[in-house]
Amino acid sequence: MFIKFKVRISQTVQSGYCYDVLNNDGCEISMWQAYFFILPIGLGIITLVVSLIFLFAYITSNDNATRLPAFNWFKRLIVVAFLLLSMGLFMTFKYFWGR
Repeated sequence: MFIKFKVRISQTVQSGYCYDVLNNDGCEISMWQAYFFILPIGLGIITLVVSLIFLFAYITSNDNATRLPAFNWFKRLIVVAFLLLSMGLFMTFKYFWGR
């Protein structure tokens, strides 16, 4: 499967075709596009770490006044983290592997 992707990418580079929607003048990707594609992945990883901190706060707390808000924040942040990660991976792999 990896060899198939590698052959497909090399054929795309050799033939000169580019399926880039944002940059129609060639196959080059500008730096702001690369950062824009990778940014949701970094934000998703940071949000995932923060949600795990709230899960740790939920697990280690004995007080219900602390446990309930910690679990609510964990649920919110885990959803946001997976949305950001899936959006970032979709954008990144659509550009780099979708040729």
